[in-house]
Amino acid sequence: MRIAPICLFLIVGIAGTAAAQSLPPTTLPSTQENNPSSRPAPPPKYTLSRWDENYTYLQNPSNRTDCLDSIKYIPLNGSGDWYASFGGQIRDRYEYFNNYTFGAGPQTRDGYNLARLTENVDMHFGPDIRVFVQGDSAFETGRDGGPRPTDRDELDLEQGFGDYLIPIGGDMALTLRAGRQYLQFGAERLIGPSDFLNARHTFDGFRADLDSKDNSLDFFLVRPVLVEFYRFDSSDDKNALAGIYDTLQLPQLMPAANSKLEMYTLYLDRLGASFPTLSGMGTEDVYTLGARFTSVPKPFDFDVEGDYQVGSFQSADVNAYSFATKDGFTLSGVLLHPRVFFGFDIASGGNRNRGTIGTFNQLYPSGHGQFGNIDAIGRQNIIDIDPGLDLTLLEHQQYVDSLKLRMSFYEFWRQSLEDGVYTAAGTVLRAAGTSNSRYIGNELDFLLNWQIDRHLSAYVGYSHFFPGGFISTTGSSRDIDFFYTAVTYTF
Repeated sequence: MRIAPICLFLIVGIAGTAAAQSLPPTTLPSTQENNPSSRPAPPPKYTLSRWDENYTYLQNPSNRTDCLDSIKYIPLNGSGDWYASFGGQIRDRYEYFNNYTFGAGPQTRDGYNLARLTENVDMHFGPDIRVFVQGDSAFETGRDGGPRPTDRDELDLEQGFGDYLIPIGGDMALTLRAGRQYLQFGAERLIGPSDFLNARHTFDGFRADLDSKDNSLDFFLVRPVLVEFYRFDSSDDKNALAGIYDTLQLPQLMPAANSKLEMYTLYLDRLGASFPTLSGMGTEDVYTLGARFTSVPKPFDFDVEGDYQVGSFQSADVNAYSFATKDGFTLSGVLLHPRVFFGFDIASGGNRNRGTIGTFNQLYPSGHGQFGNIDAIGRQNIIDIDPGLDLTLLEHQQYVDSLKLRMSFYEFWRQSLEDGVYTAAGTVLRAAGTSNSRYIGNELDFLLNWQIDRHLSAYVGYSHFFPGGFISTTGSSRDIDFFYTAVTYTF
């Protein structure tokens, strides 16, 4: 496995972070030395939305406490409202499967390596105009059968867009965006960049955000980007996605609970579509009407989302639905701050009667972890219950910002006996027609997340899938073991 350059990059990053933490007091202005109560402004948290990170606080030299702060705010004019900010991330992950796809197809006995490097520059030209560019390189080594469609993308433009901000009055503003970009909404059950993938989901198109104090209304019209290993990624001209997504803050509903109501309408126009329950190919037009409610009235937390789909495919009508909830209870005053949670998911499937398609279209989700970390199961023709436990093992210690363990258990059934089982990528895992069994199986997951410091993180996980009656009677049915571990450096 070719991981030496990645290890070198991580060593340099760790050394740089350590050097920043050990800066001598003389590097700070004398006003801060004479006022011990003065503290530098906190840096923004790293997220997938790197364009949302605001580094203008670094105009004040006393706030520069990290060795990389010099590239986070580079003024381009005298007043400093024209500036550039550079960032990036490198991630290296090792994966090992025992009995991948239940033992069917090529098997990689020694595991394989996935590496990803992203680099971004965020350029502001006054308060209203911004250009954001992010490149990526994704590599796979050692996998028998070659890379999967999202394992490799040698050198490409992952994001590249321009924003124009139009103040409307009061606390309201309209942001117009055009170009290649992530779409990330809610719990990402339907639309998300899918960060676990080596080559993430991205889209070409237009977006408009109307933001006010307690409301954000988003409009978008995009095409998904096709990953091409050795050529520049292009838009998929056979698929168009449009939507209206409204996020309403509800501060008066429950004080300090951060309650939100999200409502949306999504439209997918897909040429050359096909359904396992029907023959032939045709045009699919699907409207998804949905709502999501979240709230954290401590010690409880709630996440409830429902969707209904209508539309057409060939001469058939689409009539499908999905419902999901994941709710928890945290014992914050107890050792390890245990959080017990319970999830439930159902997504319709099958051709419930002649001329009606009941298979839910999961669109473009961040599929990893929605139905277990093996990603054998997707949000189509599925019933799932998901109890679990989160533990905070350590936090705010040297070399440990946080160390958290999640243990989850999943039970899977087919919602319709007339439809098969689908993967997290939306492909057919097992077709219907050869078994009347509803039970798919169950999965046990362990995931340890270690946030070492602001820049460096790691995780290690193990999952085991126990196949049930439907898998056992429709093909290869060996138990799946999945082990994976990764290290990520972000700047």
